[in-house]
Amino acid sequence: MLLKEELDSKDKSEIKKMIKDELEKEMKARLSKAVKEEVEKALKGKASKEQIGDISKNIIKKLYKDLSLHHPYIIDRIKV
Repeated sequence: MLLKEELDSKDKSEIKKMIKDELEKEMKARLSKAVKEEVEKALKGKASKEQIGDISKNIIKKLYKDLSLHHPYIIDRIKV
């Protein structure tokens, strides 16, 4: 026997919410996996490693310059 019943607005909104939640969950999983794969691919390259090294060196140089010129007492506190 087939039931014929109309959905009211509350039922429709619940169905929309369930579909939306499922789609968001699925998209988040796919997106995070895709981002992780792309980042891994990008970081495996030699050029990327060189760029990361250059950026790190520049940051260390600027930090050292700032510490030595503006905060020399910090360097004096370092024990060797």
